[in-house]
Amino acid sequence: MKKKLLATVMAVSIATLSTGALVNTTQAFSLNLGSILKVGGVGILVDRFGGQINDFLNKILAQNNLSTTYTTKVVPIVSVGTNGYIGAAQVTGPASEVERVEAVAQLEASFNNVARVKGLVPIDSKNPVNASRIQGVGVSAIIDLKI
Repeated sequence: MKKKLLATVMAVSIATLSTGALVNTTQAFSLNLGSILKVGGVGILVDRFGGQINDFLNKILAQNNLSTTYTTKVVPIVSVGTNGYIGAAQVTGPASEVERVEAVAQLEASFNNVARVKGLVPIDSKNPVNASRIQGVGVSAIIDLKI
């Protein structure tokens, strides 16, 4: 299954690169194949396995008496600085609001050189530029994808 998934990720990445949709020519030389596969791979994995990952998380949380009565969903995490997919997150909240979530935006900053902070915000687009925060929805889990 891993070979089939890797083949799919590579095919999508190559197709995306050949159309120029993923990177423009000035950025193409600064990206390596690994980062391209990871960016494309995260989106594919979340689209394909997001429901199963969500069910697995809900089961694990319930086994530890941490379940929720709210709706949950797994979405990609997008970096505000690079607009690339960098992982996945489970969001939770009222069903009508969770349905609107397309991604979680991640912002990183240094706090007085003593701490690194990450803000995770559910948003209504997979493109964090001009996206809007979805009020009433929170991040309940972070998923580190092995690609």
